[in-house]
Amino acid sequence: MDQKAIYKFCKSLGCCEACCLRYIGIKHPNAYENSKNYVTKFREENDLEPISTDKNMTIDVSAHTSEKNGASISSNVRNSDEICDKSIDTKESITNKGSTEVDTAVLDSNDSVSPPHKKRKLNVCVSCLGVLQEDNWQECYQMVKEILDKKGYECNTFACALSAPIATLLREKAVTLHLVDEFPQYDAKVLTPLKEAWKWSFGVKLGAYINKILDSGAISPLLITVNIDYVDELQELEILKTVSPQLFAERSKQKRRFVTEFTRRSVEQALELATLWSLSAADALRAPHSRAACVGAACAHAPIFLAGRYIKLSRNLPQSPWILEGRRVLPSSVQEIIFGPLTKCYKFDPEDADRRFKFIAAGREDVDVRCLGDGRPFAIEISDPTRQLTAEEMKEVCEEISNGGEVIVKEMSPISKEDLVQLKKGEETKSKTYEALCIKLSHSKFDEDHNAPIRVTQEDIDRINSYTNTTSKEVKIALQQKTPIRVLHRRPLLTRSRDILELTATLIPEHPQLFALRLRTSAGTYVKEWAHGELGRSAPALAAALRARADLLALDVRAVHLAWPPARRAPPAPRAPPPTTS
Repeated sequence: MDQKAIYKFCKSLGCCEACCLRYIGIKHPNAYENSKNYVTKFREENDLEPISTDKNMTIDVSAHTSEKNGASISSNVRNSDEICDKSIDTKESITNKGSTEVDTAVLDSNDSVSPPHKKRKLNVCVSCLGVLQEDNWQECYQMVKEILDKKGYECNTFACALSAPIATLLREKAVTLHLVDEFPQYDAKVLTPLKEAWKWSFGVKLGAYINKILDSGAISPLLITVNIDYVDELQELEILKTVSPQLFAERSKQKRRFVTEFTRRSVEQALELATLWSLSAADALRAPHSRAACVGAACAHAPIFLAGRYIKLSRNLPQSPWILEGRRVLPSSVQEIIFGPLTKCYKFDPEDADRRFKFIAAGREDVDVRCLGDGRPFAIEISDPTRQLTAEEMKEVCEEISNGGEVIVKEMSPISKEDLVQLKKGEETKSKTYEALCIKLSHSKFDEDHNAPIRVTQEDIDRINSYTNTTSKEVKIALQQKTPIRVLHRRPLLTRSRDILELTATLIPEHPQLFALRLRTSAGTYVKEWAHGELGRSAPALAAALRARADLLALDVRAVHLAWPPARRAPPAPRAPPPTTS
């Protein structure tokens, strides 16, 4: 591939220096980071004419005509990018932001304005529409910096992404078809993507401006997205209706499905059928009347995930805020108690905290059920955080949570998003150990005196401990439980198979009508309903083993058998910020 000839041809079409390198197939990041130096070296090595230093020179390149198909490119593009590369001591009067013409007046030594020279047209690349031209970036720099200053991210690295004008796809296709026509051996696959070249050039210089290091999105949690728009885009894309009329006719018939007429995907589909003749006939490489401009920027930090276990000591505390018909039932919740200190650390207001914090737990206990032992596994997702908390800060958060006396969190640690799979999977696969205080409500047929006060006998305890309805060595009691009436308002009516894996009953000598149970169950077992039977909706119930009616007075979760938090991994060493430039 003759890089010299391709370079000169792209220049004749009106491509900027960076786009010329893209079409040649240059994929070295430093080539775009220091494109002027690279191009100068490239010119010297290929014996090309040096860049002109004539401040007032304008070059009008005549239309290029292909001898093979007679297609012409109407282009008034000049090599003024070479002129703009040099500093021009002028005053420019721009009356219309979209205009590409400027009046140039030169100051003499007495600061008086000399008569204006001939109007020169602003350099706009026919391929990237100015996206890769450095004189178009200052506004983007400032826009990004304002957002970063407002949000206050404490992150030394960043990744950047570009939302480029869709019209660049059309123009890239036109340039590529001309190259293939002029150089039959040209392989369009060598083209360096616009977004890659932009990242290597704009991204590096943006890093110096905002005092951060450009990194990949797979490593840096901070993503800066720049949205660049082109005012004449819709008008130019109308060309595609002649290139692929059937595609857009079908989209027009399905307006509900295709709300936007020209999307990146639809343009790519239309360009698959494009030919040099069809694009040249529609003047796809016309000289741009304006350049693409930065219309917006967005900065977002990847979510941070914290893992821990909470111990709930109160029998009057829901896991999440209990709101019924718009009114709060109880004053607080486990979630809110844990969120409180984190809100202070990140300096969020209450509304912001509701939006930015997400509480994820491995199941939940009822309001009147305590969660003891090591506690219940949970995770917190913090969206768009300004920073990662230090180990010392997380320790202080846990201490503040625990000082309230209702909830204890011994430690929290950072985890990855992938670790959440383990937590969510555990909701269905984990087992839990409970301790229950139960009461015997009626005499059994084994009681000798039915007129005597009801009491739990050792025989009752033995019957409970020996009861089983399955031959499985791993399961003691197999249950069929319909959705409890108390949760039907938020869960579908289903019959679920659940298991009691272990069951041990003991007497309470001080209270002869009471007895204690310790049982380990599969995930999702409704222990309360198993204890009282819920009118036969949970079968078999505790009564089947006791041979008498029974109920549950108090319930505690003693253990949630799930390995959590995941084994800690050493966090990557923080990268130092670049030196501040004056």
